[in-house]
Amino acid sequence: MHVSGFNRRSDSRTRSNMDLLSPAFRSLELGDVKPPKDNFLQVERNEVLEKNSDDEDARERRFKSSREKSRDELPTIDLDEVAWHDTPDDCWLVIYDYVYDCTEFLKNHPGGQDILLEYAGHDATLAFIGTGHSAVARKTLERYIIGELPPEERIFRIPDGVKVLGF
Repeated sequence: MHVSGFNRRSDSRTRSNMDLLSPAFRSLELGDVKPPKDNFLQVERNEVLEKNSDDEDARERRFKSSREKSRDELPTIDLDEVAWHDTPDDCWLVIYDYVYDCTEFLKNHPGGQDILLEYAGHDATLAFIGTGHSAVARKTLERYIIGELPPEERIFRIPDGVKVLGF
């Protein structure tokens, strides 16, 4: 019977006559092994964090003016205008009567870009709330705010409007 190209008798003879591990362990003195100064994985992780922080800084600068404005000072954008922004290259969403430009976030959305594109150019409030987004997700959303709906088109932020927990 052949096992991996060797017959059993010659395979057992090879193992008994030649111990491949012993020479390796005998030649290795544990005192000679020195850990590297920098942990390779930590260095790689730090490089990724630096890159992400650079991206974050660019995003912060881009949206700084919109975040510095109070929500009362946001430009008014009507649903007709939002409807024109419904492509992967230009994706606007309405959530809780605020308008968000999520074009840059498409590739980073944890649920995939298809979910956002399904609601591109439309109100996505109920879908956003229905999927159970966390407080962190709501905070992340603030980076992309570009305006708000006019009072006559609002559903949520009006007297006797639809009340949604979490906002």
